[in-house]
Amino acid sequence: MVRELGLPAIVKPCVSCRSARHHPTGKFRVNASGKLLDVWLLVGCELCGRTSKIPVHERVHVQSLNHRRLPAFEDNDPAAVREVAVDAALAGRSGYRLDWSGTWELETDLPFYDLAHDDPVPFEVFVRFELPAPVRVGKLLTTGFGLSRSAVRAEVDSGRLRLPVAVDAKVRADFGFLVR
Repeated sequence: MVRELGLPAIVKPCVSCRSARHHPTGKFRVNASGKLLDVWLLVGCELCGRTSKIPVHERVHVQSLNHRRLPAFEDNDPAAVREVAVDAALAGRSGYRLDWSGTWELETDLPFYDLAHDDPVPFEVFVRFELPAPVRVGKLLTTGFGLSRSAVRAEVDSGRLRLPVAVDAKVRADFGFLVR
């Protein structure tokens, strides 16, 4: 299980200081102008604490917004904050990137298996994500099996580890693989 340790940092320049790392404050700002709404996620600079806004919706008609989303924004719903904070598409549209370092840990029930064992019993491993952090498959395998990168690469090349994606690929959704 890839467990959540925290939300990713929002990397964008601060207008007050030289820092480029921000974190969600847990709040939204909703502004109505007639039947049009603006919704922003409020983020705070890691260094100076200045609050900035990330546009979530700009000039949208009230009725075009999902009827459950508006109360979530108005009430600063933590699930809505989390959903918006990890939205890679929003990051791309708004001109910032997400820094996922330190936001996840791999929870395993190791030592459950020794890959060096001579007579292996085939089994399937499932990796579940609590947080959609983009993690390289190789990093998950080195952490989960306690092996070096070269040892993991050798196991993949030999066919002992049958992966649905390349070992260098980044994944952010649940997947399974076979160990022979």
